[in-house]
Amino acid sequence: MASRNSRHLLGLGVLVAILFTPLSSFGQRTPTNSQGGTMSTNAGMGGSTRGSLMVMVRDPSGGPIDLAFVTLLNNFGELVGQARADVGRAEFGNLNPGDYTVKVISNGYETAEQLVNVNAAGTIASITLKAVSPGTAAGASGPPAMPVLAPKIQKLAAKALEAVRAGKPEDARQPIEEAYRLAPGHPYVNFLYGLYLSRTNDWPGAELHWQTAIGMVAKYVDPLLYLSDDMLRQNRPADAVPYINRAIEADPAAWRPQAEMARALFNQRQYNDAVQHADRALELGHAQAVSVEPLLARALVAQGNKDRAITVLQNYLHDRPTDSDAQKMLDSLRAQ
Repeated sequence: MASRNSRHLLGLGVLVAILFTPLSSFGQRTPTNSQGGTMSTNAGMGGSTRGSLMVMVRDPSGGPIDLAFVTLLNNFGELVGQARADVGRAEFGNLNPGDYTVKVISNGYETAEQLVNVNAAGTIASITLKAVSPGTAAGASGPPAMPVLAPKIQKLAAKALEAVRAGKPEDARQPIEEAYRLAPGHPYVNFLYGLYLSRTNDWPGAELHWQTAIGMVAKYVDPLLYLSDDMLRQNRPADAVPYINRAIEADPAAWRPQAEMARALFNQRQYNDAVQHADRALELGHAQAVSVEPLLARALVAQGNKDRAITVLQNYLHDRPTDSDAQKMLDSLRAQ
């Protein structure tokens, strides 16, 4: 249902627990760095050990690219930070050690993506961009880069996100309203405002801001997926599919849109297609996408493929042995 096209900036799972991964914690989003070059993020989840990442952006000859835009995503595909790579270098500090995805956009080059592991000693990643083929558009492949936020708005957005992630939407209201007053036309601010409103159960307001965000950046994956989830929440899977297809087209290498599509198709009883998209999510996301496996098992059961469903659940429970619902499903299948 999607083609392998250009890659993209930014950024759910499958089933309620699966899709949200979980939405109440919502990963590590830190708005963009307007100063370029170096960025300190609030990527910590507690603990005192932090890592740093230096991204070296090179042209095909090995020389530094004068100006590139670097996006750092956590292993949920969510934005950690952005920085301009001036004279081929961008730095991110105050990072939790672990796996991240680096995406690089520069005019005249294809968008590049690379997985990196950040450790406490510091990590250096070198990314070589490929020039756009002759006859294609002159700009960078993929969607346009997210507009950079001013430092004051970055701080307001980070404060609002922290409150939302902590399950305290009342504390998010003032900073997000101030950020929106200062930058009503910024897609990330609108996305974040929609996220805040969804936590207050103002779903029409949330949808309005998410629609605004994708009206500004058509390939903005996160609001596309939240809109699709809103449709599924209303038991409208057919209405969710166009948003998911857009997310898949925007980022064909991302596992979350594939997992969301599996959920939408399962809800429409299109079990064969649901299995295909769930398998694709696992192929792309590996351990990050393990939460799709209970849905895959249910779709396999609906296909009549009980043996593979049992294998899938066994693998899932090996990683998540405390999931009682999955254990009950496995016990039920074994008893048949």
